[in-house]
Amino acid sequence: MAVFTAIATAVTNALLFAGGGFLGSSLIGWGLATATGYIVAGGLAVATARALGIIPEMPGAGKDPGVTVQLAPNTDNKLAIHYGKAFTSGPIFDAAISNQNQTMTYCIALSENTQSGDFTVGSIFMNDVELIFSGNTVISHRDPNQSTATNYNGKIRVNVYQGGSSGSDVVFPASGTGASTPASTIVPHWGVLHTANEMVFAVVQIDYDAENGLTGLPNFTFELTNSLKNPGDVLYDYLTSNRYGAGLSNAQLDINSITGTSNVEMKGYCDELVSYTNKANVTTTNKRYEVNGVLSTFNTSTTNIDTICQAAATYFTFDVKQGKFRAIPNRQISTAEKANCYVFNDDNIVSKIDISSTELYSLYNGVEVEFADQNRKDQTNTILVETPVADRNANEPENVLNYRIDLINDNIRAERLANIDLNQSRNSTVVQFVSDYAGIQTDVGDVIKLTNTLYGWDEKLFRALRTTERQDETGMLYAEITALEYQDSYYTDPDITETPDLGNIDLPRIPIIPPIYIPQAYTDGYSNISALPGNVFGNVIVNDAMQVFGAGAQLENAGLTNTNVDSGTVYKDLITPEVYDISGVDIGDYTFDAFGNLAGVIPPGGFQAAFRNNVTINFANTTSQANYVAGGGGITLESTGIPPQLNDNKKISLDPTTHGLPADMLPRTATIKLQGYTTLDDDTANGYPRAVGNMKYEMKRITKGERE
Repeated sequence: MAVFTAIATAVTNALLFAGGGFLGSSLIGWGLATATGYIVAGGLAVATARALGIIPEMPGAGKDPGVTVQLAPNTDNKLAIHYGKAFTSGPIFDAAISNQNQTMTYCIALSENTQSGDFTVGSIFMNDVELIFSGNTVISHRDPNQSTATNYNGKIRVNVYQGGSSGSDVVFPASGTGASTPASTIVPHWGVLHTANEMVFAVVQIDYDAENGLTGLPNFTFELTNSLKNPGDVLYDYLTSNRYGAGLSNAQLDINSITGTSNVEMKGYCDELVSYTNKANVTTTNKRYEVNGVLSTFNTSTTNIDTICQAAATYFTFDVKQGKFRAIPNRQISTAEKANCYVFNDDNIVSKIDISSTELYSLYNGVEVEFADQNRKDQTNTILVETPVADRNANEPENVLNYRIDLINDNIRAERLANIDLNQSRNSTVVQFVSDYAGIQTDVGDVIKLTNTLYGWDEKLFRALRTTERQDETGMLYAEITALEYQDSYYTDPDITETPDLGNIDLPRIPIIPPIYIPQAYTDGYSNISALPGNVFGNVIVNDAMQVFGAGAQLENAGLTNTNVDSGTVYKDLITPEVYDISGVDIGDYTFDAFGNLAGVIPPGGFQAAFRNNVTINFANTTSQANYVAGGGGITLESTGIPPQLNDNKKISLDPTTHGLPADMLPRTATIKLQGYTTLDDDTANGYPRAVGNMKYEMKRITKGERE
């Protein structure tokens, strides 16, 4: 067995990073036998993976029990692994009632205790109120309106432990009453043998108080921070843990590539300081990437390693020359590194060069990424990175890829990752060729040079993302390389502004409304018509005059015909685009809402579906015109049950200046599309066609209460 074959077999058995058949069929006719071993990069971002022909599992498709939500006791629950800072809870693993049934005690598992890293606790929330403590005892609480009350004073006590249940394991409270109290003195039936080893957990005591709603355990959320948050350190911790990780030894890892501090290693690259604008509108810096979130131990090691690497723009692969696993940051390489790249040309390439690129209608021009926003208590937020209109191809359709990045909880790093992903997937050419066996020295993640006179390439740069050992009928060994075009511009850091805090929720105040003179109809005609502009003809007031007091342009259509669709996961137009004349419309913000219902038969394994609206506003003046497309967004779901009504809403500005257009370019037309897809089964014969029906939409502007 060839050495690379043996190594590849070991890699496949260890972590199973690759699937079969990847871009390989085009080379079968060249006369090579089936590939005997391969190495492929893990941690590919979603759009980049699809550009290479890989359809990855969409990250963040759903939560496994025990990740970030509080769960009732169940033997199927598992502990999550918490890294960095995030708002979290977990499964209840023990409970007791004492003090003549007046005190309830609950134990909540928050995380595995990582091999390194210190845990601290910030804010603690009960339902939607923040609890204020003295020591381990609640003295007051603050509601979302920032109002405080003392209803729970002395009735709730919380202790959080790391690694065990002794007094020295207490991490909350840091001082005061309860700061060194063993869990065995709090939980009634616990003794010294109840150690809760290698667990981070909370013990919550609640005194029964029906008047204030303390009759059970409400939802508790903890702002938990693990000092272990650099992606390189996190990856090393997960790879080497025998309890919750991959269980690899140091001898199996290129440790320096993971935890080295220079910018060519994962840890050092992630620690680089990058500028951004914070929510106070001040330019500052933060570390390029951090891990802030939880990993589910329901997932395979492969999935969790990929998740860590995706959150740090890093590839994870096997270095054939060392016989070790290695991390390779997806970064801009230096001039010196380019000079040392391995060169492939007619002297060592023994096959044709296969080139593939994404066809126009599959080309992404936007990436919309979901993430848990730390400024909004880890509620889901989204960022949208789009290709400028000027950089798009002629007649290129709107095509936005939606996915979720786990372990990222700020828009700054989410946008950095999405920017690289969109650039690579959109602009990169994928090449595949076979070289003599010397090509095996190319590691996955290496940048190589490719020279070919037919394509006009003179040491053009590509990044190798797959190497495959091939053997012909005579026993000769070759190396097949699959690589993605490399450009420095992919890694240009975008200008990013941090999302603001969610803000306080307040009750609406009724403003003082000054007198508004409107038409009266108490007599034969209108009175107060002097308050109106011109164009009043007897008892008829034309629209141009009435729009001063109206709610702006209101577009609506309902009861739209059911649209049968083919099964798939690519957005399709559900209605014929409707074009409306909106000349003379009020300038301002409008709300556009769209609705639809799915029809069809739910397949045994569940289904996917999506729905969104797309509005194109045409602006024009006397000399030119321009279009603004309000696309993206929408709802996507995966379900095994009866689907809910699909809906999508967005804000649309009809102010040309907000889109960088001259103020005299006014709205002329609005073109409305409804788009979606579904993988429901079709049973037309029995009256259940695969369709989207009962669709309707409306665009409106409500001027009352509008802020100036």
